[in-house]
Amino acid sequence: MSALLALIKKEFLAIWKDKKSRVIIIVPPLLQLMIFSFAANLEVKNITMGVYDRDNTPASRELIERFRASKSFSRVIPLTDYTSTRGAIDSQRVLAALVIEPGFARNLLTTGASVQILLDGRRSTAAQSTARYMETVIEAYRQSRLGSENTELLRMRNWYNPNLDNFWWIVPNLFGVLSMLIALLLTALSVARERELGTFDQLLVSPVSPAQIILGKTIPAALISMAEGTLILLIGVFVFGLPLAGSLWILYFGLFAYLLSIIGIGLFVSTISMTQQQAILGAFVIMIPSILLSGFATPVENMPDWLIAISDIVSLKYFLVLIKGVFFKSISFEAAWGFIWPLFAIAAVTLSVSIRLFRSKLG
Repeated sequence: MSALLALIKKEFLAIWKDKKSRVIIIVPPLLQLMIFSFAANLEVKNITMGVYDRDNTPASRELIERFRASKSFSRVIPLTDYTSTRGAIDSQRVLAALVIEPGFARNLLTTGASVQILLDGRRSTAAQSTARYMETVIEAYRQSRLGSENTELLRMRNWYNPNLDNFWWIVPNLFGVLSMLIALLLTALSVARERELGTFDQLLVSPVSPAQIILGKTIPAALISMAEGTLILLIGVFVFGLPLAGSLWILYFGLFAYLLSIIGIGLFVSTISMTQQQAILGAFVIMIPSILLSGFATPVENMPDWLIAISDIVSLKYFLVLIKGVFFKSISFEAAWGFIWPLFAIAAVTLSVSIRLFRSKLG
């Protein structure tokens, strides 16, 4: 135990005295949390749209004014013909164009209003959101013209995020990604740093076993990652106003399992790397596919079946669902265990492979 404690103390000192490691665990995570929380925004705002009003009646002009009054649309540009409408979309002056056909006012109360929405498909995600905004404005206008006796009211509620606050989506995701970044880089650099500094051979001839060396590398990285995760958690709750509806101990138990799985991968990268530069590159080779396959930005269900199967071995995928369940749903331990046990399974595999590879390198 005294030898293990000495190794842990040595690893903490090595991380703190190494400028690269010190910068990695302090500066990038906090900067990325603040920058990405504001930059990674899937909301579509300040839309510029064009309107080609072929009806030119009080009814059509009232509809246009409704778009001008909407918070989603910053500019409404009048267009004179189909040529100018096409040119406005081609040149990306507008994201969408509304064409109001002749007879709009007359058809509104009989067969239905004649309007056409043209969208810039080059920006597919923004175009889909814009189409929904425009349909909402048009439907609200139509209901106001038809009168309350002919109007069917649609009541919508957003569970777990009533106001669709973007911070409630991005900050839990960043919690998982930045925790992975810290744990992966710290462990990836650990053995590689020893090799680069020439102290690895000294470590091998010291009176410690390979298992103690692995534990001495794992425990400091886990503790530092947990501390950094706690800091991100506090910023999320007290700065960005995230509700923490669930249990803290379930969150930290899941975080512990998640970090173990990441540390196993980091030790594998560190064992096969000869320099710290190789270790950093190897860590980023692991990180980018993990983020893409985790459902961080796009739903996993939208991927092909073979890619969904590959995503089942990505730790971040399970942790993102777990952390959102704890934050917003207050899930029980029984529900959380369905996402925690795969993390322990991944950790068992990655740590076993890393230890075996480490022992083979010693041999």
